[in-house]
Amino acid sequence: MRLETGTLALLASIAMTGAAAAECRIMSFVFHLSQNDSVSTTGVSNRGGACVTRLRSGSTSTFRSAAVAVPPAKGTLTEFGTMRFRYKPSAGAKGTDRYSIRICGTDRAGSGCSTITHVITLE
Repeated sequence: MRLETGTLALLASIAMTGAAAAECRIMSFVFHLSQNDSVSTTGVSNRGGACVTRLRSGSTSTFRSAAVAVPPAKGTLTEFGTMRFRYKPSAGAKGTDRYSIRICGTDRAGSGCSTITHVITLE
């Protein structure tokens, strides 16, 4: 069943790795599970900075699960902790990379899943 109401929030943070100049910035956004795979966000990784995505439930919804749906081509994506994912570009990677995380949750209207695609510019 696809969820038609309820909001889950994706909160992305800046994660510093290595030298102080290496970082990743991902745009934060709110999405509805009913958007069913049409959600994407952008980010920028400079000097190999790791991108960390933390998934948090909204006020009327909860997460059931989250998993890597499509791995990146130019780096690695690993889940660590609860509802946290770390993307690390490969050394020397440039251009654009993308990966997707499949999120399933519930709210007052029912349950459903949606895939969020991250498009990362590697500088």
